[in-house]
Amino acid sequence: MEISEIRILMKYEFHRGATTRQAVGNINSVYPTQAVTQTTVAHWFKRFRSGDFDMSNQPRSRPEIKVDNDALKADVEADSSQSALELASKFGVAKSIILIHLKQINKVKKLDKWVPHELKDEHKQQRLDACLSLLSRNKADPFLHRIVTCDEKWIMYDNRKRSSQWLDPDEPPKHCPKRKVHQKKLMVTVWWSSYGVIHYDFMVPGTSITSDVYCSQLDDMMEKLAIKQPKMFNRLTPILLHDNARPHSAKNTVAKLQQLGLETLRHPPYSPDLAPTDYHFFQSLDNFLSGKNFTSSGAVKTAFQEFIDSRESVFYTKGLNVLPLKWQQCVDNMGGYFD
Repeated sequence: MEISEIRILMKYEFHRGATTRQAVGNINSVYPTQAVTQTTVAHWFKRFRSGDFDMSNQPRSRPEIKVDNDALKADVEADSSQSALELASKFGVAKSIILIHLKQINKVKKLDKWVPHELKDEHKQQRLDACLSLLSRNKADPFLHRIVTCDEKWIMYDNRKRSSQWLDPDEPPKHCPKRKVHQKKLMVTVWWSSYGVIHYDFMVPGTSITSDVYCSQLDDMMEKLAIKQPKMFNRLTPILLHDNARPHSAKNTVAKLQQLGLETLRHPPYSPDLAPTDYHFFQSLDNFLSGKNFTSSGAVKTAFQEFIDSRESVFYTKGLNVLPLKWQQCVDNMGGYFD
């Protein structure tokens, strides 16, 4: 199906009053091989609401659309795992333009997340204070074995990478499939401790993690914790380590954490280098998935379970036991990034 036909379907869904999520579901249920993303539909619905029903591409002669840096900053901080290509598509500009604007708002990729290229003094101070406090607490009363940590990650269907090739002067390059801009992917949230994985949850395509979704996931995680790691649940009093993403810090999430009796470990903003799931679990997962190409969500989920099954218990212990070293490195660097 041509792109223009997909756009006609989006226009039809808009006129019939469908929400963005409903439109994604309706179109993908009929044309699964031409799957559209919620980001794409939201972009076109925004144009339709403004009265712009021209579904052709912008003429090349037109000047490049400017990006609102405030809007870009808000979007990146709402979901720091988005790729530059995804952001470019969302804002309707070329990747080169979005990279310019990301630089203007001082963002750079670190451990697969957008963070400030140069931390402000206030953020360095927050990191320094947090790490000093955590080092002092752990020295007085070691607590790494009580940590339950979590984070979210997009898993791509196609994890093959294009690489350079050594060829004779007259030898044509070997074919390597080019990664699509709008790659199919699944988001997974995983909870784990030094004793192993407690719970993981794959999001339904087209949906996103809200505070309500996160609260439901927390309930599921605590049920699994009581079964899989009863000592942690009953005797050790788990401490939750997660970042300060909006779903994690919303009012109803805070209320849910209080209801569950979960203490939240101090974690400064813009600090994936201090988050075990980012610097350890997901880094290892990326290596495991490298070169793999999946054709279905089931295959992605199977591969994720295979990754978990392939890890020995020392993998999880090591990931959390290195935290004091990370904290100390942050202190030694006066709150700045150290990798």
